[in-house]
Amino acid sequence: MRDIGKNIRSLRVKRNMSQDHLAEALHVTRQTVSNYETGRSRPDVEMLTALATALDADVKEILYGPAETDRTAQLRRLAAGAVVSGVVLALVWWGGRLTGELFDRTYLAAPAWLWKLVPWPLAFLPLGWTVSQGTLALLNARSPGRPWAVWTRRGILAILAVWLLAMLPMIVLFIRGTLEVIAQRNTPGMGVSFSMEIPFNPFMLFTTRHSNLLPPLGFLAGVLLGLLGFPARRKLPEA
Repeated sequence: MRDIGKNIRSLRVKRNMSQDHLAEALHVTRQTVSNYETGRSRPDVEMLTALATALDADVKEILYGPAETDRTAQLRRLAAGAVVSGVVLALVWWGGRLTGELFDRTYLAAPAWLWKLVPWPLAFLPLGWTVSQGTLALLNARSPGRPWAVWTRRGILAILAVWLLAMLPMIVLFIRGTLEVIAQRNTPGMGVSFSMEIPFNPFMLFTTRHSNLLPPLGFLAGVLLGLLGFPARRKLPEA
């Protein structure tokens, strides 16, 4: 605990914060922050909690320095991301093979079309997230804890959620149409006919017209989410 000032300065520099910026976040003067860092004075319990919030750190990091397990945690996240992204890509690739074979045998294009528009782009999200974790581990860096990073992360997640909801009517209609065509083909003496009207929205139009852009966009979204700290790590509340 003798190095509280050193720990505060180290965390501040790591977050690219000036003493003035930290003082403003704590509602104190720059001289107060300087006194903390030089050891002339020590923060009380309330100030320790405020410092932890402003520096996006645990109170224990301020008291005792960065945990030795931070590096291990980064590597674990990277390993978990690599496994998840590999499994997801393998499953989606296998699903693409199945839909392609189905089209070759039955000329049913809806499953292959849906695979290209939804699962395939989403499979690149964990891949991008894994790349971001590898980059952070390589640079021994951490995600920024600034408010803009949190709101940007939430915005990306909101866009993904809205996109999935907007695509839901098309997904339902394509699945229903495919099942009806299969049922008609299995009914003797019954011709095959199916028509549907899809209420296109801006998300559907963009998705269908720019399907080749979806995988890179999914990858980019995964990278940004990883760099911005998704999923957010919980802080230790106790001092």
